[in-house]
Amino acid sequence: MVFCSVVSCKKESYANATVIKNCTGTYLQVLDKIYKVCNVNKTTSSENGQKVLASFNLTKECKNDMPIPATCYMLYQNDGLINVIDIKKL
Repeated sequence: MVFCSVVSCKKESYANATVIKNCTGTYLQVLDKIYKVCNVNKTTSSENGQKVLASFNLTKECKNDMPIPATCYMLYQNDGLINVIDIKKL
């Protein structure tokens, strides 16, 4: 008897995005939405205003969210939280 299994690979999809960095955190702007990045270590090599291709997942909470510094007097509206899977510079 021959046992067959089917393995499917999930292909990552990328979106054009702009990196936004300020004292409140790091964000990705995708079309008309702005998402706060939870895993900022994935964006350390990107500069503010840089155009990128990004693959990400929406999430409900950031596990290791850094507090906003006391010297930051900004509120930055966003449309949700994301975890970046991969990011490529354009």
